[in-house]
Amino acid sequence: MGNGVSHSIMLEEIALAATTMAQAKNWRGGIDVLLGRLGRAANVSRVYLFEVGQTADGVLTHSCFHDWAAPGLDRLASSVRYTREIIQDYDPVFDTWIERRRRGELIFGHTRDLTGILREDFDYQKIKSYMSMPIHVNGSWWGHLGFDDCVAEREWVPAEIHLLQTTAALIGASATQEDTAGRYNRQEKLRAAMTDVALDAIIVLDGKGIARDFNPAAEAIFRRSREDVIGKPIADFIIPERLRQGHDQGFRAATTSRNLQTTNGRREMVALRADGSEFPMEIAVVQVDLGDEVLHASFIRDLTERYRSEERMRAAERDRANLARFFSPQLVEHMIAIDTPLKNDSYQPATVLFVDMVGFTAFCAENWPRTVIDTLRTLLGTLSEQVFAHGGTIDKFLGDGLMAVFGSPQQGPRDSTNAVLCAMAMQQAVSDWNERSGRHDQDALHIAIGIHAGHVIVGDIGSEQRLEFAVLGDTVNIASRVEGKCRSLNASILVTGSVMDSLKGEGSRALAAEFLDFGMQSLRGRSASVHLFGRLR
Repeated sequence: MGNGVSHSIMLEEIALAATTMAQAKNWRGGIDVLLGRLGRAANVSRVYLFEVGQTADGVLTHSCFHDWAAPGLDRLASSVRYTREIIQDYDPVFDTWIERRRRGELIFGHTRDLTGILREDFDYQKIKSYMSMPIHVNGSWWGHLGFDDCVAEREWVPAEIHLLQTTAALIGASATQEDTAGRYNRQEKLRAAMTDVALDAIIVLDGKGIARDFNPAAEAIFRRSREDVIGKPIADFIIPERLRQGHDQGFRAATTSRNLQTTNGRREMVALRADGSEFPMEIAVVQVDLGDEVLHASFIRDLTERYRSEERMRAAERDRANLARFFSPQLVEHMIAIDTPLKNDSYQPATVLFVDMVGFTAFCAENWPRTVIDTLRTLLGTLSEQVFAHGGTIDKFLGDGLMAVFGSPQQGPRDSTNAVLCAMAMQQAVSDWNERSGRHDQDALHIAIGIHAGHVIVGDIGSEQRLEFAVLGDTVNIASRVEGKCRSLNASILVTGSVMDSLKGEGSRALAAEFLDFGMQSLRGRSASVHLFGRLR
């Protein structure tokens, strides 16, 4: 059937189980209904309750008087096979289970791992996976409560284990009360069995909102001692002052009914700790009718960690979305998996590419704004696709162009080769777009590309309010100037001598041979000339 119990469902089922035990004069009267609710909540095939006994000769037996089975499965309680069944010296593994149950240990596993008679019995019951929790009464092993999955093997999750253990404790408390009614008060036994070991906070209130009980988990969550709150209005201690009036009104409205049901279902609200800090909590309230009065048991879970986990997931998605604007999908997934991937500044080799649309200023002047924006989005999207397809990253968009980097934040063995191949692919993509758009001759749009290889500075820049990943340095400046030189040399792509050297070092001599030697060229704003190679428009 698969793992199926959520924390929220578990919280409600424990609350309802407590109600069933508290209101029943004889706990056995409602146990079959309770087992059915547990089975459906945990999405298991069978829930059973075995009780230990002895033959007249003192031989150990067990019997199943109460169980629930999913449709299509036989109930154990209706079979004489499981009435006063002798279990002493029954099977070596089962003998160890007896000792473990006497010690109060949880037992779980898969039928495929069993052998002998025990395996035959579990196969007969069609069990794939099992889990059982012993029940003790007055210090002695009384029986056990268990779950079976007869559909598929499963690994039992903490929520399911918690549900089984807590319900077993409740049944044990009821059985103990039945066995020693003259020595213990029913409410005290339930509180001892349920509240003291519960992982969730349990607060019991009277009809006026006065605290009657405050379990250890509540002390830990709210950071207040039981003595601080017992006999006092609980809202004064756990509800922020600004919310108390609304809480009091809601509590009075909820306590007017004496129906034994969960009040207002489960809901989330803000709670207050002793130090004044606030935190989110989930609460389920159940009314317990004791005849002469009605008490209200609140089952509370601290949602702080869940909220933090959800925020971390949202932050990861935001990071992924932001990174996807600049990096290829493969690199994004790699960077997401690294803690603070961009927090360390570095000085490293990289190949920088600048691309700009030629004559776009005139295009803007001759067309409607919507046409300009649509065209720009289409062409920049096309150029971006080529950057990512060739393992590059987008450092920034520059109006009608962009700056791309190959080798940042991770260096590769063919960064310059990838940059040059990307430039050629960009030229072809724009040419294809012109053809599809019916733009020819003077109407066609063109791009100019400049590439330079060298060392760059990589890191985050900006303020605490807005940080931006950036690539800086003289290599970037030269690449930008090289792109600007394309127009005067009538070149579609220009690369520097350092790029040509890198191409040869990367084994791309054939690619380097496709470029013409333009010799030493002066660049705007630089005193030293630069050796350029290129492809004509």
